[in-house]
Amino acid sequence: MKYTFQDSNELSIQRDVIQDLQDFVDTSRKVLPIENASIEKNDDLISRRTSLENGSEELESINSKILDFIDSITGEVEEKDLLDYRNSILDACETSFNKSSGSMLSEIEIINKDIDDGLDDVERQILSILDPFFEGGVYGTTEKYFASMDRNVLRGKLTSTVVGMEYESELAFTDNTITMRGLYGTLFLPTWTRSGIIYKEDKVKLEEVSDFLLSSLDFDDNHISATFVNKKSTKRFKVDMSGDALEIYYDGNEVTADPALMNSVKEENVKSMLDALKDYIRSHVKKKTLVRLMLDGEDAIRNNQTFDCLKLIAEQFTDIINECIGRGYVEGEITIKIEQNDGTRTEKYVGKTELFDQLSEFGSEGLELASLLGVESS
Repeated sequence: MKYTFQDSNELSIQRDVIQDLQDFVDTSRKVLPIENASIEKNDDLISRRTSLENGSEELESINSKILDFIDSITGEVEEKDLLDYRNSILDACETSFNKSSGSMLSEIEIINKDIDDGLDDVERQILSILDPFFEGGVYGTTEKYFASMDRNVLRGKLTSTVVGMEYESELAFTDNTITMRGLYGTLFLPTWTRSGIIYKEDKVKLEEVSDFLLSSLDFDDNHISATFVNKKSTKRFKVDMSGDALEIYYDGNEVTADPALMNSVKEENVKSMLDALKDYIRSHVKKKTLVRLMLDGEDAIRNNQTFDCLKLIAEQFTDIINECIGRGYVEGEITIKIEQNDGTRTEKYVGKTELFDQLSEFGSEGLELASLLGVESS
């Protein structure tokens, strides 16, 4: 499938931009009321908690002053009856203080639990709503994949970053394990061995690693690191590559640092294997679940910053919207053409006014998003 502007030049982003815009509006419409309700509820709870915390501090201060006063007027008392009287007052003060302080602290704990439980619920709701849109509707991201074996099952995560916003998705793969043979084919690596009938000497030996299992992996556009182990976990090899710089470790040897071993390595095969590994990971994701949304290193949802994230996402649409309008034939209309694999072509569009009307339905926040998208009413 191919996406082009109305003048038939290819879109820089090969996505159905019109659908992504509609999904963005729909996602914002669902998410913002949840966050706003959470803010309002938590403001009330936080206000009550602050009042209790201030009351607790004031109670402690008053209690301390009362004890100091009692001590100042009874400090020289020695008669038993007067001492008993003094101690009964102190006991009464302690009992009353503990009761009142305990009640306040208990209510503060209840409020904290209510806030945490409420935020947990809000986070689940918002992540569930954002999940389908974040499958590909956020433009301009850089991505980093991670994978590792966990109880004999390969599991992974994907972190995507754009202008201070980072979101993380858990990945489940179609296969529980990945072998070298399954993703690439046959591969041999060199190691040292001692051989000879009369005199033992070190020789280079090629060993097949095709049945080794992927143990751990992380990669982005600039770097990849992958570790494979045999089924008994007695041997492993690791490959690191940044740019064109390749490092290979096998059987306790740094292969790339040993010319004798590297003479037996076909470097292009190893690099081809790494490309195949990246393609395999990207194309064999069975399930992707959004589990975290961060803004400037902090939890965006729990800090009530989901709207700030939506604003950053809106900004990523601006250039492509302007280009669609600039290359289109109808003023104020965002238009693309879609060419199916069988050659069928369709045209898809949405008006700036239509988007503005949809966004304005949810108040000042919608108007701010419209401004960032560049579809505000002129």
